[in-house]
Amino acid sequence: MSAIVHQAGPGAIGQTQGQIDSYPSPVLMPPAEGRAYVLVKDNLNAPSFEIGDVLEVDLGITRCRWDGVYVILLGGRQIVRRVQIRPGKNGRPAFYIFTTSNRDQGFFLSFDELVVLAEVKNVCSVRRIG
Repeated sequence: MSAIVHQAGPGAIGQTQGQIDSYPSPVLMPPAEGRAYVLVKDNLNAPSFEIGDVLEVDLGITRCRWDGVYVILLGGRQIVRRVQIRPGKNGRPAFYIFTTSNRDQGFFLSFDELVVLAEVKNVCSVRRIG
């Protein structure tokens, strides 16, 4: 991650107006056992999370248990997508896979086709204001 640049406002302690300080990237605590961090590299799920955000995922969850955001294996690529459970054929569920920014351009996978690698638990977002 690149450095975060912060410009102090007037009257900041020990600084003059307009002085710019450079802070190092935030250091993440090591993930809990069975969890990992994923760095977001696209804006397909904006505004939920965007480029530069860090997702904490639970590697112990390898099945879609409810609607949510999961890391899935699709076409040999590991991607983060929203998954909704919908009624399918023969009483087995079907899964609607989509991105937050393109809900209408999703697709369906059967129970046997969906490969879940982890479930997204938390998002660490850093946004610039102004």
